Amino acid sequence: MLDVLTAEDVRRQDAACEARGISTETLMSNAGFEVARAARRMLGGTYGRRIVVVCGKGNNAGDGLVAGRVLVSWGASVTGVLLLGDEFRDAAASAFSRFNGRLAGPEALMRELGRTDLVIDAIFGVGLDRAPEGPVADVIEALSRGAVPTVAVDVPSGVDADTGGLVGGTAVRATTTVTLGGLKPGLLFEPGRSFAGRVEVADIGIPGKIRDGTAWALEADDVRDALPRRGVASNKRNVGTVLLVVGSRGLPGAAALAAGGSVHGGAGLTIVAAPESVVPTIVARFPEVTAIPLPETGDGTIDPKGIELIRPRLKEFHVAAIGPGLSTHPATAELVRALVTEIELPMVLDADALTALKGSAGLIAQRSAPTVVTPHTREMARLVEISVEEIESYRLGAARQAAAKLGCVVLLKGPGTVIASPDGSAYLTPTGGPSLAQGGTGDVLTGLTAALLAQEANAGARHGPLLTTAVAAWIHGRAGDVAAERLAPHPANASLLIELLGEVMHEVAG
Repeated sequence: MLDVLTAEDVRRQDAACEARGISTETLMSNAGFEVARAARRMLGGTYGRRIVVVCGKGNNAGDGLVAGRVLVSWGASVTGVLLLGDEFRDAAASAFSRFNGRLAGPEALMRELGRTDLVIDAIFGVGLDRAPEGPVADVIEALSRGAVPTVAVDVPSGVDADTGGLVGGTAVRATTTVTLGGLKPGLLFEPGRSFAGRVEVADIGIPGKIRDGTAWALEADDVRDALPRRGVASNKRNVGTVLLVVGSRGLPGAAALAAGGSVHGGAGLTIVAAPESVVPTIVARFPEVTAIPLPETGDGTIDPKGIELIRPRLKEFHVAAIGPGLSTHPATAELVRALVTEIELPMVLDADALTALKGSAGLIAQRSAPTVVTPHTREMARLVEISVEEIESYRLGAARQAAAKLGCVVLLKGPGTVIASPDGSAYLTPTGGPSLAQGGTGDVLTGLTAALLAQEANAGARHGPLLTTAVAAWIHGRAGDVAAERLAPHPANASLLIELLGEVMHEVAG
């Protein structure tokens, strides 16, 4: 499991290290060595290679200068380009005093770029809070074109480490980013993710007791450890039963895709409560499901009277999922609010269920059973009355704010999926990407999340809804990645995504 560190987390860790007698110079030495190793891997060797280290003023520059010194010792010809002069402080001053390569000013950069094999971006670290100006801005603009292989130290200069935004309108386009001590949120959010290239997390010697952040990114081993296991006495009813309240005459596909996500996500039983006219479509697509046909409104949506058919069967289920394909019909919205109020099961709410709760978000907070909501940006904006712009400007903070307000787990979909809990703990999903940008993929995620939560509930809630939801998002994203590897530039249509879920889980389980 990888730590995800905000700029404030980094400052806190640096202070904690100093208090324990771990000097900034020691951390800088470790960081520079890891950057040098990444450069060597990229080049396939360093003897006789030309490398340019582009430096700002702070510790990021010091990391780059240490890397340059190490690369000189490995036979490279290294030039340090000092964009802001040669007056450094503290550990960076020590790194500068020991640098044994050539030195040049910003006026020499273009000449150096024309003959170098690799650039090390050591201009800014995580603390960038205003747009670069003058020669620094010009250099970042020049390096934004990605014409020369580039290793960025910690984050590409110009990327906000917390939000992924571009502080000055552009950023260094890195081939590889060596991020120090833990991932930075901005490397998982767009547009920062697109500028980071391949991201490597370097261990720079921060003790585990200090690395006590509140956000993480799952790795394959974490997902494997959290996947449900079935005993020899397992049967379809005791490994997790899911109730899906989904569908309308106009949107039968969304209901079917959610059902497919649940079936292929491993639910022992998936029971679909849907309008009577929609049930045949769902069952024809996934004959593994059973159904509770519900009465319909004149528009082919679930009539509120349908709750009378659901109530007597609630003891059969481990989890309920509500939303995909329901439509925004007022009568069906009434049913959604009643189900959220009455059902005392773990619950996943998505799509039209979230729209039905606009202005009634307090019903979620009042629930005693675990609840997961899975909005995209606009759905979350409506649900918790935060502007779309505010959410997109800082996705991690917005998801945490929504989770605290709703008193539940929030899975904020989109580029850089965030899963947050009311206490501020959060996971960021490193898998997934543009391949998931097609209608229906979110419906698959709803069914998959419900299936994993049902199996988790049946297993005695070993991991809890936050981690289980994060595992669902990781698997869903990985399935999208597999599809992209095979089909790019075509997207991962939702039907293919369903087929890949089992393959991904098998791959992870080893």
